[in-house]
Amino acid sequence: MSALQGAVLSGAKHVIAIDSVEFKREQAMKFGATHAYESMSAAIAPMMDLTYGLMADKTIIAVGEMRGEYLEEALTLTAKSGTCVVTGMGAMTDVDVKLNLFLFAILQKTLKGNIFGGGSSHVETPRLVGLYKSGLLKVDEMITNIYRLEDINDGYQDMLDGKNIRGVIRYTDADW
Repeated sequence: MSALQGAVLSGAKHVIAIDSVEFKREQAMKFGATHAYESMSAAIAPMMDLTYGLMADKTIIAVGEMRGEYLEEALTLTAKSGTCVVTGMGAMTDVDVKLNLFLFAILQKTLKGNIFGGGSSHVETPRLVGLYKSGLLKVDEMITNIYRLEDINDGYQDMLDGKNIRGVIRYTDADW
C-alpha cells in the first residue's frame, strides 16, 4: 500500500492495484486505487481499454517475494518509453528472468530496481513524517493487526496468508 499511496500522492490519473488476495484489492481501493485486478494477466485487457492501448507510464512491482516470472507480465503492462520499477526483493539465488529483448528495446522501456523509495533517508524521513502529520500518508490505516511478542508466529502466518496489510509486533516491558 505504500507504493500505491506514492502513486496517488504523485497525481497518477489511474492507479491500478493487482493482488491475488481479495481483501488486499478491497484495501487498495480504500487507499486510492482506481481499479483492482486479481492478476497481471487479468489486468491487460481492461488496461488496454482504459489507456487506449498505450498501457501504464509507470508500473511498480511491490510484491512480498519477487520472482523473475513477474517481470514479463509487468513489462506487458508498461507503455512504450515507460518505466517498470521493481521494489520487491527476490531470493538471491533466483537469477532467471524471461524478457523479450526485441520488444524491450523497440518499445524503449526502462527497468529499474528500487528499495525504500530510492531517496536519502535524511531527506525522505522528514518529508514522509510531514505527509503523515498532514493526513496525506495513511500509515495507521495500513496496520491491520497488532500482535504480542508471544504471538509472532501467528503474525507471520497471517502475513503469509494475506490477512494483513501491515502487522505490528507490540513489545511490552515484560518482553524484555
